[in-house]
Amino acid sequence: MVERKFKEGFTLLEVLIVLGIIAILVSIAIPSVKGITTQAKATKVVTDMRNVEIAVLNYSLYNKSLTGLTIDTLVNENYLSTKPENIQITPGASREIKIEYTGEELSGKDLQKIDNNISYEEESTDKPYLLVTY
Repeated sequence: MVERKFKEGFTLLEVLIVLGIIAILVSIAIPSVKGITTQAKATKVVTDMRNVEIAVLNYSLYNKSLTGLTIDTLVNENYLSTKPENIQITPGASREIKIEYTGEELSGKDLQKIDNNISYEEESTDKPYLLVTY
């Protein structure tokens, strides 16, 4: 009787097949990870805009005039705990304030996916904004 000796390990073909499968899975996963990071950034911006909205409404309860209101005023008077990045306040029409996103990395469409109250115009250079009426 002849003894057969089995080699331990994998063949080159098996290793190449496994590497090919891993490459395909990675190529599928990378775009979805980029989408998740964009959505996370958009969520943070919308949350910051909503926090500024609440601060403006609280400020309007104790101050009749909001002319000259800035983010720094809200932070200095403790209506906001920290200054949000890429967000500014712009006076709108009578008794309205625009809370605008001034950053470049997110579009109005990205922000509107998170909150339908965010307004923007695709063909305009205007920044996405949240309109607060007090």
